Amino acid sequence: MNRIAALLPLALLTGMAWGATPDAGGDVSVRVEIQGEVVRVGAEATIPASVREVWDVLTDFENLPRFISNIASSKVLARNGNVLRVSQTGKAGFGPFTFEFQSIRELTLTPFEHFESRMVEGNMKRFRGTTRLESFAGATRIRYQSEAVPDTMLPLDLARSTIESETREHYQEISREVLRRKGIASGR
Repeated sequence: MNRIAALLPLALLTGMAWGATPDAGGDVSVRVEIQGEVVRVGAEATIPASVREVWDVLTDFENLPRFISNIASSKVLARNGNVLRVSQTGKAGFGPFTFEFQSIRELTLTPFEHFESRMVEGNMKRFRGTTRLESFAGATRIRYQSEAVPDTMLPLDLARSTIESETREHYQEISREVLRRKGIASGR
């Protein structure tokens, strides 16, 4: 059963998520492609906020447990210029089961444009992801792509809908946090 847990951090390792609920005036699309043992996740979302406001939430690694429901801890272990090592633990669900996960990722930040993420330790054989931000029609569009090889014996097709829904949920939580902070900054 612990090997199933290797699938669930895919949603979390998406470079931290983005998205918006229909109430927030944004949109999000998530697609998961599985070929053999390789899982590719692509997502695109729009948040009605500035690039800086979205960036500040996406890269607030120390505070992620406050607004991402299944992250128990998130800590920056090291920083060398724009390269960070981030350790995270948490729990994720797969049907009636809940599993703990942990990862250490190396992130290379290009402020307000994009960041690259790769797992150096954790529940995957391999993970790489890219998150890009761009100003779009008075909002911020985020484009995300990742490629991972989970360390699991479970048929990956069984996990497709879980990966999609967990990813979407994280994006909604990030969107709510961006909009919450934006409301605080404007005095609402």
